[in-house]
Amino acid sequence: MMMEIRRIIRWEKKHHLIPHFIVLVLLSFVLAKAFFRIIEIDPLFFTYGITVTYVVTLQFFIAFYLFKDPYKISQKRKSQGQIPLDDKKPYLVSCLVAVYDEEKIIEKCVESISLQTYSNIEIIFVDDCSTDNTGKILDDLANKYPIRVLHLSSNSGKKAALAEAVYMSSGDIIAMTDSDSTWSPTAIEHMVEIFRYHEDVGAVSGYSRAMNASTNFLTKVQDSWYEGQYSVRKAFESHFGVVSCVSGPLAVFRREAIYNYMPAWENDKFLGQEFRFATDRTLTGIVLGAPYIGEKLRSKYTSSKFMEKLYPIRKYKVVYTKFAKARTHVPDTFSRMLKQQVRWKKSFIRNTFFTGSFYWHAPFIPMMVYYLHIIFVVVGPYIVFRHLIYLPSQGNTYTFMLYIAGIIFIGFMFGLAFKLENPQSRRWVYRPFMSLISTLILSWLIFYSAFTIKNMKWHRG
Repeated sequence: MMMEIRRIIRWEKKHHLIPHFIVLVLLSFVLAKAFFRIIEIDPLFFTYGITVTYVVTLQFFIAFYLFKDPYKISQKRKSQGQIPLDDKKPYLVSCLVAVYDEEKIIEKCVESISLQTYSNIEIIFVDDCSTDNTGKILDDLANKYPIRVLHLSSNSGKKAALAEAVYMSSGDIIAMTDSDSTWSPTAIEHMVEIFRYHEDVGAVSGYSRAMNASTNFLTKVQDSWYEGQYSVRKAFESHFGVVSCVSGPLAVFRREAIYNYMPAWENDKFLGQEFRFATDRTLTGIVLGAPYIGEKLRSKYTSSKFMEKLYPIRKYKVVYTKFAKARTHVPDTFSRMLKQQVRWKKSFIRNTFFTGSFYWHAPFIPMMVYYLHIIFVVVGPYIVFRHLIYLPSQGNTYTFMLYIAGIIFIGFMFGLAFKLENPQSRRWVYRPFMSLISTLILSWLIFYSAFTIKNMKWHRG
């Protein structure tokens, strides 16, 4: 455990010039854009470009220079002999997984949870009325691994399945994962240390990469993208304790931070109907928003079984650690990737109205970035159309080339961040391709997702 920390510290000291280089280059890029304001004919689009670059630079700066991993802080406090304020020993951790038609890969998930170095755990798998052999496979695995299996009589959806597992569980800590994901052996051990030494933390997001990254070009591209989403974007939000999404592969919560809100979560509605997506985004939003919307959410379900014990409503931090690691399957074909992206963008839309209704209570910097990101997503496709279609049709090819170069440049900066975290990997070179795919193709899916948002058919990437 401590050897891993020392190894990372040695690497950070040895390659300390990389983050300096990234931030300085990004700042230079901001200044260059400001200089070219002289020849810019449209102030609106100049403002958009300079703001996007500024936000990215700010995220890199805070992630590199200010973010302190909560696990490292816990270990420092432990080495100094500090006794946790909540010294319950040991925490019981309930590991919960909802499963639907995953017969080919479910054993890997079961095995990774069962082999955790932290021993005080209970493991519950919920078969959400699978149509393949998943249920039978889980029953067979229950004879080999210490897991409990719950079979639902009808397909209820991921949220309802997990809510039932939460009710059955007894853990002080609730750890959830996707059925196509696996955990590193020390994942829960590291998570527990964070909760023990940070009593104000209500949820922690682990670090995740692609399990099938080596399959083809597309999976390598996605794997390179995952790194930046965690080591830059989540690290940025974590510095302020307001991570906006505790991601599915490794999402861990204090029981009291979510238990009374299970009915509101599983019965979440949007535009007059059940909203089955946004499982991790909405649950994270509930933890962050409890001081502002908690009483309202609980008042709707006063007769629910989850109200038998009422926990105090309090303000919790939501943080990220790179020491608790997971792996997840990513789409290996473009069509599967598109289906997954549509589901994610529908979740984004729904949570713009949910988390967005109270995220303004967050500290100013992450609050500003959160709402600016919403604007970027909505306006982005229009910017693409203007730079790559409209202006070139007017004979302005210079803008076309400059815009593409800017996209590649930002991707390259994220690629260097990948290299910083993974010095032995050459996969960082794929990151600019993800920037191109995301900007030029995937950004347009926000409109399709909005028009089809009432279609709740779940497509597994």
